[in-house]
Amino acid sequence: MIKTERLSVSLAGSQVVRDVTLEVPAKSAAALVGPNGAGKTTTLRAIMGLLRHGGRVQVGGVDATAMGPRERAMLGLGYSPEDRRLFPSLTVAENLELAVSALGLPRDRLELVYGLMPILKELARRRAGELSGGQQKLVALARAMAVGTKAALLDEVFEGLSPKMRDDVSLIVREFIETAGAAVLMAESNPDYVKFAHVIYKIQRGVASPLK
Repeated sequence: MIKTERLSVSLAGSQVVRDVTLEVPAKSAAALVGPNGAGKTTTLRAIMGLLRHGGRVQVGGVDATAMGPRERAMLGLGYSPEDRRLFPSLTVAENLELAVSALGLPRDRLELVYGLMPILKELARRRAGELSGGQQKLVALARAMAVGTKAALLDEVFEGLSPKMRDDVSLIVREFIETAGAAVLMAESNPDYVKFAHVIYKIQRGVASPLK
């Protein structure tokens, strides 16, 4: 479960996220949809603890408001950033293993993501910096799912992918939710990419409201 209450973020003296209240129950997906600059990424980064924020954040029913990003990850919150943030000199397998070992997670988390994305087994020995942008997105997604025992934040995971690959990633996300029972919050500019979400929140100028 992911829950925010009146989440607010100010950057350089300007309030860019304003009292965002949302809830994503376990075993469900929600989407935060809006144009570039609307506050989507800032909201996800605040939930992850990467930005100072007002309001409250809960992960898996635990109040994480006073926690940093590592502590929130320890609660089972995974994060796939828009810019992927992989270690380019490490292999695909090493990027995933590092995330799991750093948090003391069982190795069956790796088995879970390799099962969801068999292509990663083929790419396992390749360095992350040698992969295409779409392949890198898959690795970042796998890392978020490996860490996200309770919930995952996915920032623009569909952007820039081919229609076929978008369909594949949609299926992966849905299978992850069903298999792991996690809550998933996706930030996307194009609402067509996240039609499978149980709830869609529209965000403009840092203000979010549910569409369905």
